[in-house]
Amino acid sequence: MRWLRNLAIGLVALAVLALAVYGAPYPLFAQHYTHRRFDLWSDRPIDEAGAARVLDDAQRRIARSALDDGRQRFRVFVCNDNWKLALYSGRFQGGMGGVTDVYLTRNIYLREADLSTNRLIPAHPGRAPMSDRPLSYFIAHEATHALEGRALGRLMSLRYPTWMREGYADYVGKAGQFDVAANLAALRAGDRSMDPKASGLYRRYHLAVAYDLDVKHMTVRQMFASRAPEARVLAQLRADPEFGR
Repeated sequence: MRWLRNLAIGLVALAVLALAVYGAPYPLFAQHYTHRRFDLWSDRPIDEAGAARVLDDAQRRIARSALDDGRQRFRVFVCNDNWKLALYSGRFQGGMGGVTDVYLTRNIYLREADLSTNRLIPAHPGRAPMSDRPLSYFIAHEATHALEGRALGRLMSLRYPTWMREGYADYVGKAGQFDVAANLAALRAGDRSMDPKASGLYRRYHLAVAYDLDVKHMTVRQMFASRAPEARVLAQLRADPEFGR
């Protein structure tokens, strides 16, 4: 049947086009700047002085990761037109800061950003940026996912718990700027900020990772290999009288 053959050809052509757009997003990001280990792409002119400062700080944060051997380069795409973030992430949540393709390209996509002030533009107008999450944090956070994918395999997001993947990326991205005692108190009080689904923040996950790495002195690979349920780690840290002091 001719119509069936034409339909099949059309579907194949559409699939090839989708793969081309997904695998090579460069035509949608006309501006390019290279600095250290980063290839930064944007759909608006790049403030190179500001970009250098942001990327230097992102590198400082990434260096905290034991998964980083210094060899991986990072491709970062700033989607000032946020429909591009939706296109390349396959997600349409308005508040999403960024995403990393850990399956194929390891490209990093971020929402609208101001390189000169080192900040991601909030999805909701009027919301003040968080001091512990500048743009360099988001770059380092997403770069950590790329490192996780390289170290643990392209299917790592299916094989390892969310609390480990996101908690470790937050741990690296925050670069030590995390108040364990305050966050532990918030967890015990049932504060909304400690619920990732309600707040969009990874503080609870970060707390569990900090306990495994800094208190139990596990290596990153040992932590991931354990695949421990988050509830077990939270129970341990809650019962530890020395944690958070």
